[in-house]
Amino acid sequence: MLSLKPLVELQVHRSLSEYITALVWSPVGNRLAIASGAGEVALWQEDFQETILQTASSTSIDALGFSGDGQWLAAAGQTGEIMLWRLSSDSPELVETLTWGSAWIDRLQWHPHQPWLACNCGKVVHIWDADQGEALATLELPAAVQDLGWSPDGTHLAVSAQQQVYIWDTARWSSPQYAWELMAVSLALKWSPEGAYLASGNQDNSVGVLPWNKVSALKQSPDIPADLPALLGGFPGKIRQFAWADIPDAERSPILATATRDLVAMLMLIPGEGWQSWMLDLHGDTVLDVAFQPQTGLLASLSEDGWILLWQAAVEPAQVLEGAKEGFSCLTWHPTGDYLAAGGQQGEILVWTLCPDARQRLCSRPEALL
Repeated sequence: MLSLKPLVELQVHRSLSEYITALVWSPVGNRLAIASGAGEVALWQEDFQETILQTASSTSIDALGFSGDGQWLAAAGQTGEIMLWRLSSDSPELVETLTWGSAWIDRLQWHPHQPWLACNCGKVVHIWDADQGEALATLELPAAVQDLGWSPDGTHLAVSAQQQVYIWDTARWSSPQYAWELMAVSLALKWSPEGAYLASGNQDNSVGVLPWNKVSALKQSPDIPADLPALLGGFPGKIRQFAWADIPDAERSPILATATRDLVAMLMLIPGEGWQSWMLDLHGDTVLDVAFQPQTGLLASLSEDGWILLWQAAVEPAQVLEGAKEGFSCLTWHPTGDYLAAGGQQGEILVWTLCPDARQRLCSRPEALL
């Protein structure tokens, strides 16, 4: 049953010229960066004032990222170039355009505490120190890089290539510290908020979950013992996105939401019982993205049918959001959880703000409703 009282309300509705490919909030302040399939890059600053950093072209921008201190913005895409803007003043300054070949760059991520940018370029991962203006490391992989991600504490970088996930210690770039072998190609990676788990979405419609807090204690071998990771199968389709719940409770069970076909498949690790699952199935078309509101169990799921569903405690539907006639493409919560931004397939950008009493009405534990 849907909540009679809304949790969020629409604050801003604007548009760019084409499909929104990426949205990202700055870790600091209220800056929102937006990219489109037409190559546009826009920056919304305080009070959602818009600055166009790049106008439309014939090539798409597919990856965006703010540095951990909010002082840098990176954008990359079809041309294989990375543009770096310095945001230390009210007027963003394009200070660098990096080119490492013509390979399409669709993955980039900043180190959580250092001005280090990691990005994929074919079979190579480049790590760039923005403050120093120089390469920090170049990691060569045996196959094309599918995804990458820094651990939340910044001590490790995970990179997937074919059926392997390689994990480097950031204090030593000469070789990976660990190699995790999977049964199928790893297409997407996601660290849990506290860094205890690493999830891999795989080409055979399975999800692998690596308990990194246990594995990291094994220093003797670069190969992870086969009995440590969990491999969860039976998903009805491709794993398009997933999200870990970020609930401030050290004793909580890890909770993972996955977007697969027209469903959201939920996974939760129950001590002594293993991974348990349930399905959220109100969408009428392909679910493209999922995201948990920080510090609560409120889950947002977005689909091509033009709906964003808010799920209280990742179990009960609480609100339906609309506004993209031809369907939505991506969404992201502000780090404080006060705003939810979404992009549409016709260039729409919508931002909802959390209602004043919404936090008091949210149940933060899925166990309470199971």
